[in-house]
Amino acid sequence: MLDKIKTMEEQFHYEDYNWVYYVIGLVAGILIGFAVEGQVILGAILGLLFGGLVKFAVNKSRNASEV
Repeated sequence: MLDKIKTMEEQFHYEDYNWVYYVIGLVAGILIGFAVEGQVILGAILGLLFGGLVKFAVNKSRNASEV
């Protein structure tokens, strides 16, 4: 069972889904910016930056566990 899971994980390419972090950050930033006095653009920019930070941290931790 563990071998099957390991082979499925090896076939899954995490780099194909890096855009998800940016989309989640963008949507969350827009919603938070809308809730805080209508600063949607500022919230969207901060959301994109936060999404990039999370993507960097997740990829860094994932690469450290593969070594």
